[in-house]
Amino acid sequence: MTRQKKELIRKIDEIEEWIRVDEALGCGCAPAGAYDSMYEEIHRLTEELARLSHYESAEEMMNDTRWMVVDDALPFH
Repeated sequence: MTRQKKELIRKIDEIEEWIRVDEALGCGCAPAGAYDSMYEEIHRLTEELARLSHYESAEEMMNDTRWMVVDDALPFH
């Protein structure tokens, strides 16, 4: 993984962590749309990460089944 990809992942994680902490400290009482600009930044960074990973879009990258862990065992028989 290139350094640029690692930096994008780190930035996305930082923004998501900030949102989680803010929601926890504010008891989930943030006004409507308070995090919209942050989610837009996450989307922009995810699109850039997808482009660097040779995908057409972030959606294509997220739906790539090659990286999904599949547990074939059923929880019931």
